Order: sequence, then structure tokens, then C-alpha cells
Amino acid sequence: MTATPTSPAAVETGLVRPERFRRRNLFARLSPGGRVALVLILALAAVAIIGPLVSGVDPYAAEAGRRLLPIGSGGHPLGTDAEGRDMLTRLMYGMRTSLVAAVTPVLLSLGIGVAVGLLAGLGGRIVNAIVMRLLDITFAFPAVLLALFLATALGQGIRTTIIALTAVWIPPTARIAAGEIARIRELDFVTVARVSGAGPVSVALRQITPAILPGVLAFSTSLIGGSIAIVGGLGFVGLGAPSPQAELGSMIKDMQSAVYTDPVLALLPALVTLLLAILFPLFGDALGRALAGRRPS
Repeated sequence: MTATPTSPAAVETGLVRPERFRRRNLFARLSPGGRVALVLILALAAVAIIGPLVSGVDPYAAEAGRRLLPIGSGGHPLGTDAEGRDMLTRLMYGMRTSLVAAVTPVLLSLGIGVAVGLLAGLGGRIVNAIVMRLLDITFAFPAVLLALFLATALGQGIRTTIIALTAVWIPPTARIAAGEIARIRELDFVTVARVSGAGPVSVALRQITPAILPGVLAFSTSLIGGSIAIVGGLGFVGLGAPSPQAELGSMIKDMQSAVYTDPVLALLPALVTLLLAILFPLFGDALGRALAGRRPS
């Protein structure tokens, strides 16, 4: 039997390395830590999305006589908060609010940042210099301070948080996109597309954008962890979701009174925030390493 390059026989005879077939599975290419992070992220996201639909408990129903019940109390597996509201239910609602407020600006900044990166990378030397200098100016302000300033200026609310974080994440995303474009714009597949008669827009959208997306996407995934932390911080200082809407940062603030009487109960929203803030960068780093082998070089 003749071994074709893609047949199992070809693999056995050494004509094709087995790694070629394993590399098609993105999950298999993730590091063990990346796989664990992804599974935990999906599990927490499922709890945040599905949990409120099946819990049957009102997250805003306060009972003055059941304030700060400890973990394991009857009817309240994770106790109650300072207002007597079920902590488990509010954590599920709070995760959903925080994830929406953290993921949405990253997605928006991904689209806008790639567009700005394309403009800087393909717009010529003068356009590149102008765009990159404008991006440099934004890097003079730390992300947390810039988000705090914008949230203060625009007022309290999740919509404000999303706008502020979108503005914060556009510059680093655009810089990563521009760097990726500078790396690949003179590679053979781009040159062939230009020589074959493809216009600048076609080359940008059909050749360059798909090639830079893996690296930019991995970077943006890591930004979600920072978004989670900043959303929590804004909620803690009163610039996030308005009360009584459940959000992890505002829940940390509400539970300050229980720090000395029941620290485990008081730290639950902080621990969830910390876990999410760690998992996304871990997965983003693993995703970047897994996709690195598929990027043009």
C-alpha cells in the first residue's frame, strides 16, 4: 500500500510527524495549567449564567432577622450578607454582573484595537508615527487611575464601567495588533496576495487580520483578569453597579462589617474575584503559547 502524506501509514513510516495531527486539537495543545484554568472558567461562567435561573431565591430579598448567618445555615448554604440576603444567590448574580462588565469592554477594545492597529501598521510611515505617539500618551496614565478618572467623570453604573474599561484597553490592544502587523506584513503570503492584484482593504481583511488575531486574542483574554480586578475595585469605592444590584466589588464593600466576626463569610466575594482575576491570565498565557505555533513566521 502506498502511504499518502495524510494517511495513518504515512505517520507510521515517518513521512508525517504524529504531532501534526495532535496539534489540530487546541485544547490538547494547552498546558495542564491552561486546561485547568479553562475548565474552571467555563464552570464558573455556567454557574453565573444558569445558577440565577434555577436558584429560585430572590437576591434582593433582605431579612433583618437573618443578617450575617454563618456558612452552612439552614436554607442558606453560604450564609447571608449584612442585609440578610442569601450569599450564594448574590454570588451567582454578582459573578454574572462582573463578568459582563469585564468581558464586554475587552471584546469592544479587541475590535477597535485591531482597527487602530491596522491603521497604524498599514497606513504609511506618517500615519504610523501619529497613531503610535497618541498611544504612547495614553500609556502615561496607569490603567487603574485612568479607569477611576473616567468612571468618576461619567458617573456610577455598569455602563460607565464598560465605557471606562474599553477606553483603558484600546491602547494596549492596538499596540499589540500593530506589532503583529509589523511582523507579518512583509511575509511571503502577504506579498503574494498583493502581487496577485488584491487591494489594500482585501489584504488587510483577508490576509493580515486572520494572521494577527491569534496573538491579539490571547492577549485580550489575559486582559479580562485585569478587568475583573478593576470592576471589583470600582464597585468597592462605589463607582460600579448601584445598590442593591449584585456585583462582586460592591459585595466586598457590604461585607466589611463581618470581617472580624466571620472573616470566611466576609471574604467570599473577594475570593471569587481573586479566583477569576487569576484564571483568565493563566488561560490567556496558555492560549498564546498554544496558538504561537500556528502564527506565520
